[in-house]
Amino acid sequence: MSRPKYRILALDVDGTLLDRSGTLLPSTKAAVARAAAAGIRPILCTGRRYRRAWPIAAELGIDAPIVCNSGAIVKEPADDRTLWRADLDHDLATALIDLFGERGYDVVAFNDRRHDEPDFRVSRHPTGHRWFDDYVAQNLSHAEIAADWAHGPFFHVCAVGPREEMLTLQALVLESHGDRVRTFVQKSPRYLGTMCEVIRRDAGKWSAVLHVAEQWGVAPEEICAVGDDVNDLPMIEGAGLGVAMGHAPPEVLAAADLVVPDHDNDGVAALIDGRLL
Repeated sequence: MSRPKYRILALDVDGTLLDRSGTLLPSTKAAVARAAAAGIRPILCTGRRYRRAWPIAAELGIDAPIVCNSGAIVKEPADDRTLWRADLDHDLATALIDLFGERGYDVVAFNDRRHDEPDFRVSRHPTGHRWFDDYVAQNLSHAEIAADWAHGPFFHVCAVGPREEMLTLQALVLESHGDRVRTFVQKSPRYLGTMCEVIRRDAGKWSAVLHVAEQWGVAPEEICAVGDDVNDLPMIEGAGLGVAMGHAPPEVLAAADLVVPDHDNDGVAALIDGRLL
């Protein structure tokens, strides 16, 4: 078998691998297996926490590292080891937490734990803020709720609220710390609120994928990256083949080398069978 042109297939999860209902279609699962059999190694690259990404990797049968938290951490699913993590400096984390608090937002801080352990921390619940309370309530079994939650280290923090408020918060974060952080304002259909997420400036899905690729001896031009949202932009722009799902926002579509059908119409399978194999 000749070596494939693309040796890594970096796949976003929600809105890319999974359909609108959050289901992994059998046809998508089979296509990913065909890619792997052809020597194209799939890597999940997701905004999800490790605990919520791990079952998707298990369902797909992927034995590769998982890029989680929008690229702030890389985990090895076989034994839960941390392969790479972009911790925020202590002074920066403190300043971000203070900024959120001054604007009236409780902070969600993410943990680096095993796939079956609590993976985020909050100081209280309920708070009376319905967007934040909805997020915590839907993930209550995954949460640590403690007044002394702010003990670090921090690699990914976020606030939850209405979209316009989160865009305003993002602007404030960038005004104060734009040279040290990367921010995303995103909404999952699973939750009431929109999230303003903050990670270290040099983190992100593309940085994390490059870390794995370097370990495997794979060049950037040998990577195909697929996604549908703003946190996918760096890997879509950096990869040898950057692919956007058909329902992606305009800035993601514009950055892509190729646009495939949306997540309800098996765009990942169309990419694999029509372009990669």
